[in-house]
Amino acid sequence: MAILAGGAEFFGGLALVLGLLTRPAALVAAFTMLVAIFSVHISNGLFAADGGYEYALVLMVALLALAVQGGGSLSLDKALSEKIGSVK
Repeated sequence: MAILAGGAEFFGGLALVLGLLTRPAALVAAFTMLVAIFSVHISNGLFAADGGYEYALVLMVALLALAVQGGGSLSLDKALSEKIGSVK
């Protein structure tokens, strides 16, 4: 499971930086944060200073916002959709 989570975080983060497949990458990374919250951090309470789930929760909310909104005007998703749209 650690290899899957590490791969999701690395390749998902790379996809998010590039703006490629933003919504699926954000959803996978948000799910990884949800699993991290409930499997590791929930017993330590809220605050990150005590090993809690505060940071993972903030990351999950930001990733969910990216999943809803998408990549934006400078993303590869936008450039590819414009290129495909002009081919028609």
